[in-house]
Amino acid sequence: MKYLSLLLLFLLTACGGGESDSTESQKEPHPILKAADIKQQFSPNIAITPNIEGTLGSISYRLADSAADDVVQISADKRSLTILNSGRTELIATDPGNEQYLSASTRFTVTIEKAPRLPLVTNDLSLPYQEAARHQASVNGALGKVEYELASDQSDQVVLIERGGEFLVWGSGSVLIDVTDDGGRNYQADTQQFKITIETAQTEFAQFSDVIDKPFLLGAKLLPVYSGTPTQSIHYALVDGANTDVVQIDEASGEMLIIGAGETEVQVIQNAPQHHDIVAPQIFKVQINRAKNLALQAADLTTTYDEDAQQTIQVIGSQGKLSFSLSENAPSQVIDIIDAEKGLISFAGIGTTQVIISDSGNKNYLPESLSINVEVIRIDSDSLDSLDIQARYQKSQVIQPQVIGGHGELAYTLANDSPTDVIAIDAKTGAMTVLKPGMVEVIVSDDGGEFWASQQQKFTVTIDKQTNNELILTNTRIDYAESAVFSPIVLNSKGDVSFNIDDGDAVFKQDAETGVIGIIGAGRGWLTAVDSGNDYFAPATERFYVDVSPLYGTLSIAPVRTSYSAGRTLDIPISGSIGELEWQFKHGQNDVITINEAARTFTINNAGSATFIVTDKGDAGHVSQKVEFTVVIDKAAENSELELSTSLLNTQFADGATLASPTINGRGVDSEISYYSDLQTSHIASIDPVSGMLSINGAGLTQVSVIEQSRNFERTVRQFNVNIEKAKHPGLALETNILNVAFYPDRVIKAPAARNQFGKLNYELETVVSPELAELAPNGEITIHTYPKSRENNYLGIVVTDDGGQNYQSSSATYKLFISEIEAGLGEEASVDFNGTDLQIVSPVEIAANEVSYFTAFGARGELTDQPGDENSGGYSTMVAQVCKDPINIKDCTLVTLRLQKTSHCSDGSQVALPISSKTVYTCPGLSQPISSEVTISLNKEDAFNAWFTESGRYQTSSPIVLVHFAKPYRSGGVIEAGDIQASAWWLINLDLTNH
Repeated sequence: MKYLSLLLLFLLTACGGGESDSTESQKEPHPILKAADIKQQFSPNIAITPNIEGTLGSISYRLADSAADDVVQISADKRSLTILNSGRTELIATDPGNEQYLSASTRFTVTIEKAPRLPLVTNDLSLPYQEAARHQASVNGALGKVEYELASDQSDQVVLIERGGEFLVWGSGSVLIDVTDDGGRNYQADTQQFKITIETAQTEFAQFSDVIDKPFLLGAKLLPVYSGTPTQSIHYALVDGANTDVVQIDEASGEMLIIGAGETEVQVIQNAPQHHDIVAPQIFKVQINRAKNLALQAADLTTTYDEDAQQTIQVIGSQGKLSFSLSENAPSQVIDIIDAEKGLISFAGIGTTQVIISDSGNKNYLPESLSINVEVIRIDSDSLDSLDIQARYQKSQVIQPQVIGGHGELAYTLANDSPTDVIAIDAKTGAMTVLKPGMVEVIVSDDGGEFWASQQQKFTVTIDKQTNNELILTNTRIDYAESAVFSPIVLNSKGDVSFNIDDGDAVFKQDAETGVIGIIGAGRGWLTAVDSGNDYFAPATERFYVDVSPLYGTLSIAPVRTSYSAGRTLDIPISGSIGELEWQFKHGQNDVITINEAARTFTINNAGSATFIVTDKGDAGHVSQKVEFTVVIDKAAENSELELSTSLLNTQFADGATLASPTINGRGVDSEISYYSDLQTSHIASIDPVSGMLSINGAGLTQVSVIEQSRNFERTVRQFNVNIEKAKHPGLALETNILNVAFYPDRVIKAPAARNQFGKLNYELETVVSPELAELAPNGEITIHTYPKSRENNYLGIVVTDDGGQNYQSSSATYKLFISEIEAGLGEEASVDFNGTDLQIVSPVEIAANEVSYFTAFGARGELTDQPGDENSGGYSTMVAQVCKDPINIKDCTLVTLRLQKTSHCSDGSQVALPISSKTVYTCPGLSQPISSEVTISLNKEDAFNAWFTESGRYQTSSPIVLVHFAKPYRSGGVIEAGDIQASAWWLINLDLTNH
């Protein structure tokens, strides 16, 4: 606009004509025109009045060449000035002169200073902790650009605030924030402070109560008593100095195993989550009362008197010191207590007394006492012995008893049911006088004396009758005569003589009433004559035969062979019989068949063979005839009635246990049972082939064959299954439940040894863990790749499960692996300091052709972030680190951003810059592979936080940053070793930065 005004003025002047030029040349020079410089505070649209000396006419204003045109505004008529903005500019004031004087101009500067302003209005913020929550701060009264930053000496562990006022909740606590308004173009800057308070979150926790008045029961388990909800991380332990003989406590679950009576105290630490209210430790009391000793037992004692012996009263279940004493008013002449502590007694007499047994108890059991009866009985004896007496009758004979083994006085008497006319007996001596033949029973009694039990013994006295040795009967031969009577001749009998047909029913027939013997057939008949005798002679018998001349006849019978069928009846193939048939077993097995002589059939009983003699007795005109009859019964194919009481035995595995086989029903005659199990499953069970008793060796399913070998059936097989279920696991235990290790890249930690292991161990992480952090191998080894990120737990929970193997159910145990920060001296290539000057680290790791390798870094405040770019211009990675003036106590801290770049050198001399985590292989010209790589660590002002890093002082990291080079194992000469990409080298980077 100012240039347009000058152009118009120039045109008007040029068109004025010759008269004007003449007039001007006649005027005098303008007196001195002088304008003072102006300095004024900004105020919107306020007029400026310049102080000009020597004016003759109306002053006009214009901007000097190159002067700022936004400080003041020149009015359209060029006569007045108004403030636009603060700043400095230069103006030209022109006085047109008058009729006498020429026009003149002068220069002056106008300086508009920033105006004072009202202070910013801020509000303190108080917010509850919420992890990673974002909020926006605000102020009132801002006139320009507003920027926010932590006030000096404030902790950076509460919030991370950006310049625009948005902040991230990082922890809990209070910090002061500086907010600065630069005032914009026209107003002065103002800085105010406000406070941001992040309150710790309320922690939900449990309130524990005493566990008291619990009875002592060794091995019983108690659980903590509480109300509310415990925190996720909780730890139980006995209070230092508390009684350790009452309970054993599980540090994680609080489960208490009773090991003794008494009182103790347990401390509970409930770990609050980060930035939550701390939960104060609690202590609760555990009280286990002494138990009544119900196990104290002693049985009443009944023992036999022994003058020289000593005996101990047996007591079981005692818990303390025992004492033995006689009860009050108990007989004292029965036993003597020799040792009142051991219960040792000796014998004084016969009888019953009472003994009090007292147990003093112990720390777990109350005192207890009981009373028992002690009975001393007479010495039992079976020494009394006597011999039975047998003698032939002799008139007035005296017989002495044969008795030994008595301990006291003997007495003799006849038994109640014995006749009294056979002998006369002396009650003291036992001498016996014979009266007549007969048999009596004599009782001899021994009173036992002072200490022995009485005893009795019986013996018999037999007085035999005299034998008639003079009885005579003579064998006779006669001719057969139908219906004839046979009368034997008897000599020297002592009583009545009777006759019996002994063998020869086919020859003789005796009338049942008269006793007359008639001849009914031919053959030899045996007769027995019986002389009944008298009181002094015994009956006498004499056997004799009578031959009756016979006639002859014919008889025929065929052999039989068939298979066994229980109870089957078959006809006997017989012909040519004349008289009555007689069947007689000859040889073989006499229980094969049963013959029905009348029906001439036989019934099958068992398998086998038998031969019979069949005699046709003929008749009055025929002699008896004998033939053989042979029967062979073959075994049947199988015993269909053989059954087992069950086809499945089911039990649980127990080491050394046995199991009886099922009951067998329907066994055949004379059968033998044998048992066989599958040898391939002998690890499950083995069986005694005779008794069928199973020995349990392991869990699983096996089959057993039961084989019957019997007389009537061929080999019969039945089978049953045995299912052995897995036993309950006694509980997997670990050598330790807590491991503490210092981190270094790819560190491998073995799992703690297991106890009570019966099978294969399986390992599993309690929570999902990134494979970039750690990996769990099947054998339980954990490989720690990186240190846990900020705000992540520095421990891993590992669940170890024993599958129980063949014989036990599974069981699990858990241990915690705590990972502490890396320490120097664990295998790093070097521990180096970074002072802000570019630091180059060259890796000694050799890389095989076409193989990928890369770097990573961790351990700082923030995570590694890739900043990709053109390979030749420089891709790189960044990482935010915390540095402190007091790194030990983490005080006076700030954040800086590190830049990490992998520089790959190509064979043509060029270089390629990439983020350190880049896994690109062919990056050089012509898709070739770099020949070497190095990592450069630098500090660049344009990166986040670095521009604020201006306060003087020395800043250091509290723990080192870890730089790791990952590559496959490789040896020079082109040999690639087995293995995946792994941490091949690492360095510890300590930041040591100084601002001057």
